[in-house]
Amino acid sequence: YADKDRSDTASATATGAVDNRDEEVIPVVEEQLVVGKREVDRGGVRVRSYVTETPVHEQIRLRNERVNVERRPVDREVSGADAFRERTIDMTATGEEAVVGKTAHVVEEVVISKTADERVEQIDDTVRRTDVEVDRDEGVDAARGSTFGTRTDR
Repeated sequence: YADKDRSDTASATATGAVDNRDEEVIPVVEEQLVVGKREVDRGGVRVRSYVTETPVHEQIRLRNERVNVERRPVDREVSGADAFRERTIDMTATGEEAVVGKTAHVVEEVVISKTADERVEQIDDTVRRTDVEVDRDEGVDAARGSTFGTRTDR
């Protein structure tokens, strides 16, 4: 490192790889796989109910009464039952008319529900890491009398 040209050191300092002590730093970068989950829409169903009208035709037989008053000419002698007396006769005519009623019955149910299940999914991917290989240059270190060693601060 002592033989290094000052212009190399200055340019390395501009990029941030060299600090004031003439050290070069090689960052070791390691990726980690992060597996998570998110909720996604898988589709659904829309159930709509509505009312329809259907004409219905039914027949019913109805009975009607009528009160008739008629006058008939008669020529006979008065008997004891026909003697002079006052009478009132009331007669009522009845009839039938159609009565329509409606009832509602539940004939079917549509049930909408949701179920959930879980599954395990295998995730296969690759992660990257920066590896550093150090080669010792025996000639340069031996000539200067320096010791060569590596240190790991992990």
